[in-house]
Amino acid sequence: MAVKIEAFGQLSEITGKAFVVDVRDTDQLTSVLRDKYHALTNIKYLLAVNRKLVTGNIQLDATDTIALLPPYSGG
Repeated sequence: MAVKIEAFGQLSEITGKAFVVDVRDTDQLTSVLRDKYHALTNIKYLLAVNRKLVTGNIQLDATDTIALLPPYSGG
């Protein structure tokens, strides 16, 4: 299923601001991202699905909003 991805910060310079990929879960998404954008292999980033950070593998739906977030630091 095709899902829309939005990238922010330095990640958008690598992938473009928004794009679509055909995946069914977040594990497959990270695999596709690494294959398509080799620079992401060496960069840490977070995935957010529907504005919630996810750390494990979850199923995706075509209506989900997925964001690639660069590392951040607090002050």
